[in-house]
Amino acid sequence: MAARTTPKPKPAPAAAPEDAEEAVYDFDSWTEDAETAAIEAIAPEVKYIIVERSFVGKFFDGTIVKATLALSLDDVDALQAEYDNEIDQFRSLIEVVGGAENVKALSRQDIADVSQMAMKYFNVVQRIQGATRPE
Repeated sequence: MAARTTPKPKPAPAAAPEDAEEAVYDFDSWTEDAETAAIEAIAPEVKYIIVERSFVGKFFDGTIVKATLALSLDDVDALQAEYDNEIDQFRSLIEVVGGAENVKALSRQDIADVSQMAMKYFNVVQRIQGATRPE
């Protein structure tokens, strides 16, 4: 996937019902290339760093969230028992490290951005689990 060199534009407000009649959509000319370009233009732009034993994520709008990377087996079991999906598990971890305000900041983000951040977090956890420890 190519890296975006320009900032992601803010989404346009939803059209009012009366504007919906004026919009003209060309469904017949829609192609896979057009879809790829449209998705690339709005793809999540999230970054992260690892600071000590914490995952520190930054969203497109500058919002910073933190989640611990020091999980016990009991923590993992509790997350998996309580939440079925990675987004809810990630939200729970965000609350543990940063409290309710951290969760509120996370909840204001686009679902695609939160999903991307959660995926990056769990990829880092998986890499830590597979890392070779010094003897």
